[in-house]
Amino acid sequence: MRRVSSLLWGVLCGSDIYVSRLHGSDLQLAPPDTTCQKSPAAVDLNVYVRFFIMILWWIMGTHAKVGDSVDAGDYIKGELELLLLNMPAAVVIENENYEIVYMNEFLIRMFGNSVGKKCYETFIGRDEPCEICGVEEIIHKGKDQFRYTATDKDGRISEITAAPLHLPDGGRLVIEIANEVTEREELERMKVDFINVVAHEMRTPLAAVIGFTDLLGTWSVNFTDKQKRYLDNIKTNANKLKLLIGDMLDLADLDAGILKLNYTPVRLYEVVSEVLARHQALIAEKNHAADVNIPRSLVIDCDLQKVTRVMDNIVFNAAYYREINGNIRISVDDRGDDVLVMISDNGAGISKKNLPKIFDRFFMVDATLTRHCDRIGVGLTLAKGYIELHGGKIWAESEIGEGSTFYFTLPKHRMGDNSG
Repeated sequence: MRRVSSLLWGVLCGSDIYVSRLHGSDLQLAPPDTTCQKSPAAVDLNVYVRFFIMILWWIMGTHAKVGDSVDAGDYIKGELELLLLNMPAAVVIENENYEIVYMNEFLIRMFGNSVGKKCYETFIGRDEPCEICGVEEIIHKGKDQFRYTATDKDGRISEITAAPLHLPDGGRLVIEIANEVTEREELERMKVDFINVVAHEMRTPLAAVIGFTDLLGTWSVNFTDKQKRYLDNIKTNANKLKLLIGDMLDLADLDAGILKLNYTPVRLYEVVSEVLARHQALIAEKNHAADVNIPRSLVIDCDLQKVTRVMDNIVFNAAYYREINGNIRISVDDRGDDVLVMISDNGAGISKKNLPKIFDRFFMVDATLTRHCDRIGVGLTLAKGYIELHGGKIWAESEIGEGSTFYFTLPKHRMGDNSG
């Protein structure tokens, strides 16, 4: 066990794993160079958490390399199998012919010992390889890592990470680790269905509120200033609620894959001008400065409403979360086939811990700041969905105290057939 711990510690330090022999349940590894430049104090984890992470990193981490030889007495199958035996996750290794060459005990308890059988027959119950497949992506397409979600023949949903293993004869295998998320996915589906039903049911009474408010507006000539102010408040907040309901329905359509784009020629300069005008009161109240560097003649094919919503959300965040005297910079780089849009601010910034989560639905960086905001944490989720539906990408960079920069790309011309 000490030797195995040494091997796994080497993985944590970034050493290579060498495979010398693998067949059925017989797995042997050559020892890595365990000379590590990191001291134990440099890894801020308790011993047990660190040890478990080392096991997972060995299974899921960067691709293993070929070993020329191994001393059979150094690392025996039993030691590693003992570790894999107690892992609460399924581990499988497959060859280029989709044949299973290794299964850990966790997976054997689920499907029986199926070494030598086709993975798609054993796990999915198919007669041919799956459309989304770790073997295809890792071995046939040569990727270093691939993550995907699959449903097995018993209806269980698993998140799977695949990575390659290189053998001494030059061949490649794929090692996959799967974690079941069926219950989580079911809860997520129930939550989405509930929100979708509520959003639909709220549209009818809200339409009546907005309709009667507009009707009252036609009689407002004789209203007092106080009555007009009340009427404006009703209309403003009803429209905000209408926008929130629209966001929730768009989320549902994105999840279902049925959201369509209405392509038209769009001048990005006009989009940014409209968004800045919409938030002019907030920008002026906080004494922010806005710097726009976009060619007025630049035109792209996109969905005007969706791109405006993306820009609106990012600009609002930049203005709202900077107290006073901020600087918002918006620029576009014409790269030929696509454009790169950059929106920067010098606000509070986002921590490294929270940065990967900002596009998750309902995620808010700081509830103490966002609780007075009339938004519910789906703006960036929708922005990501809208941009990816166009065929673009969106990401962010940020440092605490330095501000944030959001980037997104958009093809200049229509991608595929997404029009409504």
